[in-house]
Amino acid sequence: MKILVSSDIHGDGGMIREFTERGRGADLVLYCGDISSGPTTGTHDLEKLIEAFAEIGKPCRFVRGNCDGFEAESEYFLGNEEEFDGVRVIPFEDILATPFGTFREVSEERIAENLSKIDGKDAIVLAHQPPHGAGDRIPNGMNVGSRAVREWIERERLAYWLCGHVHEGKGRYMIGETIVINAAKSFVELEIRS
Repeated sequence: MKILVSSDIHGDGGMIREFTERGRGADLVLYCGDISSGPTTGTHDLEKLIEAFAEIGKPCRFVRGNCDGFEAESEYFLGNEEEFDGVRVIPFEDILATPFGTFREVSEERIAENLSKIDGKDAIVLAHQPPHGAGDRIPNGMNVGSRAVREWIERERLAYWLCGHVHEGKGRYMIGETIVINAAKSFVELEIRS
């Protein structure tokens, strides 16, 4: 199964067009949040993404990021675990507190508590928050990822943690046997055997 992953397009029309073109060649399209051009409850950018998903015509799912303050009543919103061709995809929308006071920000303790309710073994988690030390380094050199996420990944041994949030952290990382993909402002193609 071919999966296209992206995140943090922030309403950029050119990126949405490229996302649509690339999505046509995928079997599944996953979006890791920050659809909106800025922290807002408005849905204009969401509507553009939903139009892109409809054009792609394949299974597409998204979670919200810390800039996405809207309610997500859409067939494309991943509100609960779903299975695609034998691959489990689990949503996770908690985001570690930022200096900006954006949406869905919680403490490390709350992240740990909410992750403890999830059986992630061999699954893909679709999130916005990166784990500590993997795709989370900001320009001043600090790691701003969640330690609770990292500890949970180390215990659960999931297949993939897909995220965005930290634009400078885009890339592929490993935590044990788990592949962490930060797809911020980029397009990542995965090939997964179910």
